[in-house]
Amino acid sequence: PSANAADKLARKGIDLIVANDVSAPGVGFEHDTNAVVILGADGAVQDIPLTDKRAIARAILDAVSTTRSNP
Repeated sequence: PSANAADKLARKGIDLIVANDVSAPGVGFEHDTNAVVILGADGAVQDIPLTDKRAIARAILDAVSTTRSNP
């Protein structure tokens, strides 16, 4: 999923994209947990291992906040 996400990030000209592999155990809509990779246009890659979705949301918001603080 990271390669597809990196391609989409470049194509869309966006600052961040979050990717997950919904085929992995414990990941996706039917679970209380998720694992994601946050990719930034600046080349930053943040791998968030399997954790609760609140922690994922915090990591995404932190990434957005950092990106907005450093245009």
